Amino acid sequence: MGTTLFEIAGLPVTAYALGMAVSLGFSVLAAFFFFKKAGLSRKLTERFVIGAILLGLLLARLFYVLIRLPFFMTRPDGLAFRFWQGGYTLWGALAGLVLAAIITAASSGVKPAAILDAAAPAGLLMLALGRFCEGLAGQGFGEEAMAQLQFFPLATVNEWGEWRYAVFMLEGAAALVFLGIVLSRKNLQTGSRFTLSLVLVCAFQIVFESLREDEFLRWGFVRAGQLMAVLVLFYLLNNALFIKKETAWQAPRHFAVTLFLLFTIVLIALEFALDKTNLPTLALYGIMMAAVIGKLILLNKAAVIKHQATAKS
Repeated sequence: MGTTLFEIAGLPVTAYALGMAVSLGFSVLAAFFFFKKAGLSRKLTERFVIGAILLGLLLARLFYVLIRLPFFMTRPDGLAFRFWQGGYTLWGALAGLVLAAIITAASSGVKPAAILDAAAPAGLLMLALGRFCEGLAGQGFGEEAMAQLQFFPLATVNEWGEWRYAVFMLEGAAALVFLGIVLSRKNLQTGSRFTLSLVLVCAFQIVFESLREDEFLRWGFVRAGQLMAVLVLFYLLNNALFIKKETAWQAPRHFAVTLFLLFTIVLIALEFALDKTNLPTLALYGIMMAAVIGKLILLNKAAVIKHQATAKS
């Protein structure tokens, strides 16, 4: 997790930890701004922010430990409970955010979707800043960069002195683009802002995870980040398509589910090709982006159908 800068109460503080703390501070300020803009009370905002921080940290660590459970089972020294030694997942933090919204909504009478909509911009800001900080922990690196591209921010030097593509910078910049897209959309239906944020993050995370060559989480051949992203997108697609019985595509809704699964099979085949063959990498990633865009088109069509069905009810 990097070199220790100083200690607080005997606990080490690294550049990464300090960067994440500062990022969290900016994101909390952003949350108060967007919650106020959404007409939500300061008291509600405070309850949500505290819950989101605590649950986000807890579940981000829990998901990480569960994914790497065989490793932690061999460590009788309680490593799983040493939060300061690092090891977190985006997906656990996201689950904590959603759970905090549900709990806050239950005690305030505000819909969870309204809280999540207000939280979405701050969440994207935290994601962007957090990704930028990953480089401080020696994470978020890709393949060895070509000589003509060995300069920051396209690439950076790792701990062994190798120039590697800075995937963490790409992910951070993408999160800022997603933030701009979300803020530019006006008059969205309740829940749509958070859903849009989630779709953008999950869809492109499929590509970003493929680019990473660091200590990414995996189950054998399967990259955990890609699997989680696909599962979330699949849930959102089905939730949108089948929320109302009378809603339908011009073609049967089951066609959309089948097409989504076909795109997923293509993505699996591409991961295999990238890992096991010498096919042109650029061409493979081009096909991968096309499959991801295909998923985005399906999700967008499903969202339109859901909006129309809700408007009729």
